[in-house]
Amino acid sequence: MKRIYILMSLLLGVLSYISASNLRISAVKIETEAATTFIQFTLAWENAWHNAKNHDAAWVFVKFKPQDPNYNARHCLLNLQGHQVREKMPATLLDPTISMSTDKIGIFVYPSKPYRGNVQWTLRLALDRNSIGLSERTPGEWKVSAMEMVYVPAGGYYLGDPDTTARQAAAFFSKTNPEANSLYEVKAEDQVIPIGEALGQLNYRPSESIYQGDRQGPIPAEFPKGVQAFYIQKYEITQGAYVTFLNDLGTQASFFRANFAGKGYAQSRGSISTEGDQYVAKSTQRPLNFVSWDDGCAFADWAGLRPMTELEFEKACRGPVIPLAHVFPWGTDNKKELARFVDLDDELKLKPGLSEAQLSDDKRAIFGASYWWVMDLAGSLWERVVSAGHPNGRAYRGSHGDGRLSGYGYATNADWPKGDDERGGGYGYRGGGYYEHGKPEGDFNPHSPVSWRNYAAWAGGPRSIAYGFRCVRTAP
Repeated sequence: MKRIYILMSLLLGVLSYISASNLRISAVKIETEAATTFIQFTLAWENAWHNAKNHDAAWVFVKFKPQDPNYNARHCLLNLQGHQVREKMPATLLDPTISMSTDKIGIFVYPSKPYRGNVQWTLRLALDRNSIGLSERTPGEWKVSAMEMVYVPAGGYYLGDPDTTARQAAAFFSKTNPEANSLYEVKAEDQVIPIGEALGQLNYRPSESIYQGDRQGPIPAEFPKGVQAFYIQKYEITQGAYVTFLNDLGTQASFFRANFAGKGYAQSRGSISTEGDQYVAKSTQRPLNFVSWDDGCAFADWAGLRPMTELEFEKACRGPVIPLAHVFPWGTDNKKELARFVDLDDELKLKPGLSEAQLSDDKRAIFGASYWWVMDLAGSLWERVVSAGHPNGRAYRGSHGDGRLSGYGYATNADWPKGDDERGGGYGYRGGGYYEHGKPEGDFNPHSPVSWRNYAAWAGGPRSIAYGFRCVRTAP
């Protein structure tokens, strides 16, 4: 006999995760059969792809938010088996691949075969209900959250820039491998990377160590390097996504993670506010600025993801190809064709007549897309990265968030660098960012060449108009 429990209310869709690909979840319901609890929902997004190079995917996870406002939402683990595809896309009957993380935190969902276009599936996931640590009759709200990710396949790549003038911007280089113009080849995930002047070592020239790094090492084997396959958010965290995160927090934690209390916030591309006891965003698709390192790490922990390293940043930008001089993530050394910009209404847009459905390898320079079709790795907002130029950064081991924050709303991963509130250091900035309207463009406003590391080890600037965050996860 089938029993259906509806505990207080269900989140019928995750509209706060709407992005340029219109990722959405709807028709959520809880069912219990033979002592197993299932959650069923419809997942859809636009402009999905699976090609010979890589694919995009939705990262999906489940929360239970107790009715008591003092508690953070509880992360619900998934069972290892029992997941079902209830409905496929009517037009193509395209099957999804469901790839569950080994820690049961969530699943990746993506087209199972070569495909380009919109996708929609109704999924039914088997839940490990005991993992939320609450009674079956505890009042509260079940939630399904999702975000679009891009798959970066396994394989080696190069660090640095063949233009020796890039060394003035602390770009990585090496005295070995002259055939590759002093680039440094990263070949293995467990590679120990020595730092220094000797042949075969990774080198960079900091003018000020607080900004570019201490030039100490080595970078240990456990530091995530991007040779192992990983997923990266296609877009920076949006303001709508952050609202969903804030609404999952208990009262006390929300005071620490709310990012919109400063003067001039609403005039500086911020759209988050409160209505009653709920957070709302007037512009759900707008990239999240005024986010601190601790804010971003808390979001990553809540979502079962992790921060990105600066080595993964370079791999995500350029892929396996030998870098060109002064190259941007879209593969050219200039911005002549770039049609993606922050408009005067504060929205990140494409020029009229363009849509991401038209994105292809030969149009990356128009859309500002990386080798893997990751968006906005230069421009929009600065990318915060775990730095190889600080001992706290080099101690990072790439552990994933478990979905559970501290009572004060902090990430709980011991290997992650501590943020602004503790001045621990170990992270920095890559890629450039957009500041005020009318500010003249420069080397870092809003776009920076991939290899430039002028602020790669600077842990300052807790919250700013031009600082963002993007999460990653090692592939299952």
